[in-house]
Amino acid sequence: MNDKTTGIEAEQSCDGAETAQTEPLTSNPDDRPLKLQVSDLVDDVRKLAEAEIEYYRVKLSVNMAATKTVLVLFSVAIILGITTMVALILGILLILSHYWGPVAATGLLTGGALLLTTILMTMAIKRARKLPLDENDQ
Repeated sequence: MNDKTTGIEAEQSCDGAETAQTEPLTSNPDDRPLKLQVSDLVDDVRKLAEAEIEYYRVKLSVNMAATKTVLVLFSVAIILGITTMVALILGILLILSHYWGPVAATGLLTGGALLLTTILMTMAIKRARKLPLDENDQ
């Protein structure tokens, strides 16, 4: 009878060992060793960081392309604006030279431009002095 009892106990211990070995480690995360859980966490964080870096890389490239387009359009607008101002000044000069002569028209146009420039610069300087650059200087 001892042989039968020993045999049954051996079968039970073998069955228990087989069940533990055939059971997958991922069935319950709490049953996995801490070392595996930490390594999985590190892998997940690495994958997340790589995904974030790739996301911001793509976002930056899209924004850079849009920024280049905006800068090109802005540059063309500035060039056209300056060209238009030169054409306006020359047109006014031609009109005034017809009535007052070339020297007086040039002097009048130059004086008017300098007067307007002085007024605008004075306004800009007054507003710049009112800007709160440092909160402690009030």
